[in-house]
Amino acid sequence: MSFRACLSAAKGLLEEAAIKLGLRPKEHAIAEPPREELGDLASNLPLLLAAELGLRPQDVAARLVEQAGHHEAIGALEAHPTGYVNVRLNRPWLADRVLRGTLAEEWGRLDLGQGRTVFLEHTSVNPNKAIHLGHARNMVLGDALARILRWTGHRVAVLNYIDDTGVQVADLLVGFFRLGFSEDPGARAFDQYCGDEVYVKVNELYGQRPELLEERRAMLKLLEEQPPGFSDRARRIIARVVEGNLRTAWRLRCFYDLLNWESHILRTGLWHRVFELLKAKKLVRYAEEGEHRGCWVVDLEGLGERVLVRSDGTTVYEAKDIAYAVWKLGGLEDPFLYIEYAKQPNGQPLWSTSAEGGRRLEAFSRGAELAITLIDVRQRDAQRLVGEVATRLVGGGRQYRHVGYEVVALSRATAERLGLDARGRPFLHMSGRRGEYVNVDPFLDQLKERIRRGILERNEGLAEAEAEEVAERASVAALRYEMLKRDLDSMIVFDMEEALRLEGDTGLYLLYSYARARRILEKAGALGEYREGLAELLKEHEEWRLIKAIARLDLALEQAVASLTPHVLARYSFELTNAFNKFYERLPVLRAEGELRSARLHLVRAYLASMRVAAELLGLPLVERL
Repeated sequence: MSFRACLSAAKGLLEEAAIKLGLRPKEHAIAEPPREELGDLASNLPLLLAAELGLRPQDVAARLVEQAGHHEAIGALEAHPTGYVNVRLNRPWLADRVLRGTLAEEWGRLDLGQGRTVFLEHTSVNPNKAIHLGHARNMVLGDALARILRWTGHRVAVLNYIDDTGVQVADLLVGFFRLGFSEDPGARAFDQYCGDEVYVKVNELYGQRPELLEERRAMLKLLEEQPPGFSDRARRIIARVVEGNLRTAWRLRCFYDLLNWESHILRTGLWHRVFELLKAKKLVRYAEEGEHRGCWVVDLEGLGERVLVRSDGTTVYEAKDIAYAVWKLGGLEDPFLYIEYAKQPNGQPLWSTSAEGGRRLEAFSRGAELAITLIDVRQRDAQRLVGEVATRLVGGGRQYRHVGYEVVALSRATAERLGLDARGRPFLHMSGRRGEYVNVDPFLDQLKERIRRGILERNEGLAEAEAEEVAERASVAALRYEMLKRDLDSMIVFDMEEALRLEGDTGLYLLYSYARARRILEKAGALGEYREGLAELLKEHEEWRLIKAIARLDLALEQAVASLTPHVLARYSFELTNAFNKFYERLPVLRAEGELRSARLHLVRAYLASMRVAAELLGLPLVERL
């Protein structure tokens, strides 16, 4: 690849120079300096070696530069008065690597995982409602992370846990079974009807008629016992909600490999099998006295004593999560059979666990070397408990990782535009129980309609059908990018006007710039083959800036995998697009002459190649015009 090769070369030269000085190289940071005039990279190695040599860092920097050898990727090493070694790359070498490399179909692909198996769980929405914007962050983050891991050499299975025996499902069934709500939603989508009307009204009625809470408890018992007449009807209702959720996921370009149903986990006795293993390995103990007398508890450093089984024999929800995590990590014989549940729009089958026949599938039965669970930061302590207990039980170097993220809120302006009351609040936190949320599908429809009108205004004579298709793709890109561009620890305050801007850090800005670059190549006609010497003609600052931006794709992917954070790649996409636009605005491409025109056209092509990879891994559907 390219930029990683430059980093490795610079690091190697400096470490070899330290050895020549009789020193043991220290682990040092080498990264891009804060200002471009300082060079392309900078190393702090002299600062780390200065005390050992009894010299000033700037003198150590000078000695390292004197002793350094040569590498084709490196143009020059320079000792800086601050004690850093600044690195200037070999521009023609890197430019040639970029222009040649982006001709390959596998441009940007890395083998960081080396076939490591990963189970990645995301979405896992209670099947009592439609997918709303708060869920969408989880869904989009998980899908992008799966795409990135697959691209970098991991074998990934994406799991979606369906809690079809929990309280929220019980609330829904109280509405249908006890309060007489119709199962016919009319013109509305069934999952939206269930969440917006049945679930919200049932929770309102609990406050007015507390005796209904006994109906909820009875419903929970029926969900666990699954008597024949009840279970058939309940399964049909839940399946209709799940099908609506899947349609929303597929519209957002999110796909899964397996649905795990909680009712199947209960029927197979997975928790009881794991509980026996926990007792056998003395990872749990029965509390004879104290606050948790009569309970089975686990004691973990930093978390204290935590109950898994209450004194009445019922389990806390973390216990079921522990059992599920042990299955993910291959810690016991697989109790499930599998059936094909649906064929997804991407052509891949969606599998489901089954309680009534099916077949074994090794892809799921053998478990994973790494299990990743994507759930918001409010579950951090619970997830630490689950991960520590499961990995201690399974052992063998298998890992459990919780990827947490902050929640999504709506800006006051967007909330009010959508008919929600946000008076007196700078933003609106979403709540399914209170009915304060926005479902993804109607929200996407609003984005799509506004984009469609703008496309038709700017593209006179464009066919309505094409405008519709472009608007659908652009609305999905706009929403996905807003969910991906923030650090996981940052709350998203979603603002519709911000997401629809064609300039700035938005999905539409990326799409518009990509379409602009496509038009340049269309107008140019035949591109011609890449030839030796073209890279040496790209000498302008904006050209070099774009070359480096294209080359950083491998570095962005490496950082995204190391941190399990797709926002690193989203940030890369924005910086790449900025570099392209500055190049385009400052330097002529189609009006350039001779070989320089060909070199710049190949640079545009190289930008498109990196942008296509980044967009595909972020799940952003690109468009030819906007």
